[in-house]
Amino acid sequence: MNKKLKVGIYGITGCMGCQLNILYQKELLEILDAVDLKSFPVGKEYNIHKNLDIVFLEGVVVNKEDLEELKEIRKNTKMLVAIGACATDGCVPAIKNFIDNKNIELSVYEKEELKKMQSLDPMPIDEFVKVDHYIYGCPMDKTEFLQFMKNILFGKAFKPYQKPICHECNLRERGCLLEEGVECLGPVTFGNCSVMCPQENYPCVGCRGPYDDANFEAYFQLLESKGIPKKTIFAHLNRFAGVKFKRMMDKEMEERETAH
Repeated sequence: MNKKLKVGIYGITGCMGCQLNILYQKELLEILDAVDLKSFPVGKEYNIHKNLDIVFLEGVVVNKEDLEELKEIRKNTKMLVAIGACATDGCVPAIKNFIDNKNIELSVYEKEELKKMQSLDPMPIDEFVKVDHYIYGCPMDKTEFLQFMKNILFGKAFKPYQKPICHECNLRERGCLLEEGVECLGPVTFGNCSVMCPQENYPCVGCRGPYDDANFEAYFQLLESKGIPKKTIFAHLNRFAGVKFKRMMDKEMEERETAH
C-alpha cells in the first residue's frame, strides 16, 4: 500500500491482556513498520486520537466513562475491531448481569468511588456502537490478530473462522469430553483456538463466545441426558460470554415459537 494505515490500540475496563498480546507479538516490529501507529497509550507516550483508519479495542463497558470513551473512539476511526472476550462478549465482568446481588459492587469499590464512576450493567462494545470485526479469546488469539493484520495490509477481506470447537477436536482426533459426561462448551463455541483446553483433557469454557449456528436445544438435551442440570450448564455459559449466549438462546427460542 502506498499510504500507511493509521492505527490506534486502546483499552477500556479490562485486564490489558489483549493489548499486552499485541505488545509481545514477535512480529511487532514488522507490524509497526507496515502501519502508522498513531495511538497506543500502553506503549507510547505521545498519542494522536483522531482520523484513524483502524482501532483495536479491548475491554468491556462497565460505567459511563467507558461508554463515553467508546463512542469517542468509534467517532474517530473508520474501522473498529473488538479484541478479546471482554470487548466481543462481555467476559467475566458481565457475570454481574446474571447475579441477583445489588451489593456486589461494594465488594470491589468504595461507596464514594461508585458515585463518581456511574456504573452500568457490563456489556460488550457492540451493545453500544457498530463493530466491524471481532478477534475472539481470553486473551485474544495472537495468531488470529496477525492473520487479520496481514489480510488488511494486503487488501484482503478477513474471514473469521466459522466452525465450532468440536470440528477442531474431530480434526485432531481428540476424543469427545461430552461423551465422558464432562460439561464441555465445544458444540456452542467458536473454534480456531487449536482446542487448547480439550487437548489437555480440560473442557472448553466458552472464552471464544457462541458459535453462530449453535443448536442450544440439542446441546441442553445432550447434557441433561448425562445428568448435568440446566443450572450447572448456565453457570458455565455465563462465565465468559453470558450476554452473547443469552442473546442467541433468546433468538433461537423466538424462531422456534414463530415456526410453531
